[in-house]
Amino acid sequence: MKKIIRKLISDQKGINTVEVVVLVAIALGLALIFREQIFNFVRSLLGQTLDPGMYSPVTPTPGP
Repeated sequence: MKKIIRKLISDQKGINTVEVVVLVAIALGLALIFREQIFNFVRSLLGQTLDPGMYSPVTPTPGP
């Protein structure tokens, strides 16, 4: 198991671990900076989606 982990860590193919960590840090930083705007957007989106006043009740109509 240790050999597999060491091989994965020392593998130079594809994207490096450092690059992934930097991208995750940037994403977290942006999320923290814009968290209020994100929360407000999600609240308004869910409020519009789940608002029962936006939908008219279905009334059954008698058939011919």
